[in-house]
Amino acid sequence: MLMNLEKYFKSTRFKTTLWYSLIFLLLEIVLGTIIYVYVNQTMRNELDLSLTKQAESIYRFVKESQVNLFEFEPDSVYSTPDELVYDIIFEALAFNPNNTFVQVSIKDKTVFRTANLGKVVFKTSNQENVLRLVDYKEPDLSEYPIRAAYLNKGDYKIIVAFPLELISKTLDNLADLYVIIAPLFLILSFVVGSFLSFKALARIDKIIKRTDEIDTFNLDTFLDGEEYDDEYGRLVKTINKMLRRIKSSIEYMNQFTISASHELKTPLTILRGELELAIKSPKSKEQYLEIIQSSYEETLRLINIVERLFFITKLDNSLIKLNKTKINLVNLVSEVVDDFKNIAEEKKITLTQQYPENTDLIIDADSEMMRQVFINLIDNAIKYSLEQSDILIVIKDEEKISFSITNKSEPIPKEIIPKLFDRFYRMETSRNRNLGGVGLGLSVVKHIIDLHKFEIKILSDEQGLFKAEIKF
Repeated sequence: MLMNLEKYFKSTRFKTTLWYSLIFLLLEIVLGTIIYVYVNQTMRNELDLSLTKQAESIYRFVKESQVNLFEFEPDSVYSTPDELVYDIIFEALAFNPNNTFVQVSIKDKTVFRTANLGKVVFKTSNQENVLRLVDYKEPDLSEYPIRAAYLNKGDYKIIVAFPLELISKTLDNLADLYVIIAPLFLILSFVVGSFLSFKALARIDKIIKRTDEIDTFNLDTFLDGEEYDDEYGRLVKTINKMLRRIKSSIEYMNQFTISASHELKTPLTILRGELELAIKSPKSKEQYLEIIQSSYEETLRLINIVERLFFITKLDNSLIKLNKTKINLVNLVSEVVDDFKNIAEEKKITLTQQYPENTDLIIDADSEMMRQVFINLIDNAIKYSLEQSDILIVIKDEEKISFSITNKSEPIPKEIIPKLFDRFYRMETSRNRNLGGVGLGLSVVKHIIDLHKFEIKILSDEQGLFKAEIKF
């Protein structure tokens, strides 16, 4: 149980839910703060507007009454100035609820005060023609701050005040409400977040489960869901592409292992047979020399196979660095052709060379690697050419410097041509002729050409005319 909880707390589902809840809570706090500030500001603005209108209304009623309050004498209707003023401003007082406290002064003499003021007298200002709003604190009147509108116009000084009790209580209730609902919203957001994250990541769990079931024995099994055009669909596509690459790599490795084992087995079997023959019974000096000569040739063949495998491995792992220099292409090709003339003569093959008159065709390349390219191409052409045929080697200087070698062999199907650069690939007819190749020559050529960023292509027609062309 504890392990499951620990696993859950470390999961993306929990982290997503937690982030969702925290963001939701943050939004709630921000929204609550905005509402709190808005309610406070709105209620205060409405109160200020009400107090201002009340003060101006009282001023207007008193001024327009044209009653001389300084010469007031009691009569049967009004016994005090307060009663007279109250009657004058009754309409202003009756229709405005925000007039808890009212004080009216004329020429610094207070002529009217609401009864709830008791002994408290608002201090007036000597500043004339001013309307201002202030917060007033008077514990004898209210435990809450009092908002007052001060209006001084001429001889009249009018004060209308109202306690901020309603605003304070409203804001307190609003704050209490947020304190109560915040945990509820947090719990709700966590539950909803858990549900949403579970639904959102359910496909991830399915992908994990299906991927975990895949091994080297069922690489043909691919994940479902590529049809969805979303993050999960793209993830499935990426994983399936990776599985196809892995499958291709494993198939290549298996083929590589089988082909390498087959190529190494042949010379090793020959070596073993010859050595067993040499030790079974005494031989003459000539016979021993013949066995040693044959073993030496097979050893050279093994060394050649291993060197080519090692070279390709270094290419695959980017362990080979080019040592580029300025190379005279015609001179380099001529030297390689001269090395193969005797081999070509044994097979009655003619090596024909066509070079431009300007023999100073310079390319920027690694000399040793390019020599290996031409050796492999010419060796391949001699090996697979029909006897008593011609091999044409051409160097041109047109838009680009190019090298081509053309020979006549058995026709090669078009679908086979792209495979000729694959490692250990040889046509079955070539194997049956026991030419001794290992299927690495053209693969090495392709790697070297790609490393130099040159271009190589192979053409073949139905009559068996085979051509390899390099553009530098």
